[in-house]
Amino acid sequence: MRDPSIFIAGDRYSIHACRACGIRFLDPQPDAAALEVLYGEQYFAHRAPGAPGYDRYLAEIENIRSTFDDRLQYLPDPRAGNALIDVGAAVGLFVERARAVGWNAEGVEPSQWAAGYARDILGQPVRHAMLETAGFAPGSADVVTMWEVIEHLPDPACTLRAVRDILRPGGSLVLSTPDAGSRVARLLGRRWLGWSKVPEHLFFFDRPTLRRVLEECGFQVESMRYVPLVVSRQYLLDRVGQMIGINAHRRLPQSWLERPVRINPLYDLLVAARRL
Repeated sequence: MRDPSIFIAGDRYSIHACRACGIRFLDPQPDAAALEVLYGEQYFAHRAPGAPGYDRYLAEIENIRSTFDDRLQYLPDPRAGNALIDVGAAVGLFVERARAVGWNAEGVEPSQWAAGYARDILGQPVRHAMLETAGFAPGSADVVTMWEVIEHLPDPACTLRAVRDILRPGGSLVLSTPDAGSRVARLLGRRWLGWSKVPEHLFFFDRPTLRRVLEECGFQVESMRYVPLVVSRQYLLDRVGQMIGINAHRRLPQSWLERPVRINPLYDLLVAARRL
């Protein structure tokens, strides 16, 4: 008899839904050694849409910068000396954009390759560590950001409690994550690309489960909204082609494909919360 907790069954990995709280999670979960291998250089530099990682990450850097410039509007206005910590900073692009507008920003990133790229190529202060072991002092941050990170964490609640510890009372946590309960996800069903992001995505949040875990970890949710992304036309067509099973841009000129577009797919959920 099929386990009623299995939401999507796969050959190697399945996605389960917790009967008590409804959160969906990957089973089996990769161990620490597997995650260290996963988040190497190939995670950011591979060229295969649909494989684990960010295809065209380095090619999309200017578009990622534009996306992060948009995200800055959801943060409090920076004041002299205000500290921001970007968790899961990758190559440090949000740290760069935040510092450019006045934040005393630094990042923490578990990928040794990405943290090294941030420091050595882009000159950004990004520590190679998990947040829990990065050595930030309690109450030292005014804002913590986590862009498309919480779904990657082996223990989201543990990391959120660590975020609470390093935030000053009343400090802000601003994060984003794919909304597994969005209208787009429900409409596409199992064709929604979020379900294919294994083994990198370990948890799949919707609005109720995200609110619950934040409140349990000492935060008050202040807003939830869908936010846009800036991507190349090639990136966008790759995603469409992946869902419908065709090469959607095979005969289009590369100069046209490289042009950026700003889209709101109505599933990238941004949440602003305050530390109690």
